[in-house]
Amino acid sequence: MPHEPGAHGVPAGPGAPLGGPPPEERRGALKALVAIGGLAYAGALAAPAATFLTGPAAGNAAASTGGRERWVRVARLADLPPGEPRRLKVVGEERDAFTVAKDQMLGAIWVIREGEKIRAMSATCPHLGCGIELNGDKKSFNCPCHASRFTLSGVPETGPSPRPMDPLATRVVDGWVEVDFRRYRDGTAELQEIAG
Repeated sequence: MPHEPGAHGVPAGPGAPLGGPPPEERRGALKALVAIGGLAYAGALAAPAATFLTGPAAGNAAASTGGRERWVRVARLADLPPGEPRRLKVVGEERDAFTVAKDQMLGAIWVIREGEKIRAMSATCPHLGCGIELNGDKKSFNCPCHASRFTLSGVPETGPSPRPMDPLATRVVDGWVEVDFRRYRDGTAELQEIAG
């Protein structure tokens, strides 16, 4: 008994499905499914990798604290005379992946009381990380390592510092001054927060 012709006029063989798509179309559909699956898999791998690579080094504003603020109590508001820069130690918890160490020296800041508001800046020079000091005239700051000089508002006047002194957010809670303490990468013109 002769075989009926297939979909394209070619006689269908004894086990060939009648009326189904030709093999070329089936292969094309299979290739498309494999390509879509490959792209989905690559995207699933790329998203966590991009998050890892753009972490603290890329300047995420709160990367070192996992996106959270890190408020540390530094002084009583009443102990800060208006208009006079004060260098304060920042002491708080130091965290890593496994431990929490209490009462650790995290760094130092300069604060200036302006009425009931407080302005705070890191005491670490943005050039190479030396400690910034108050000049004898109490009208400017300087870095003794490489002669960067800053106004009381933190703006660089002279020297190699690539940016102003790093500003830090402050708040007053129940008469205590708190600072959202962060560290930034040295030697760059933009703020790039670093862990720790």
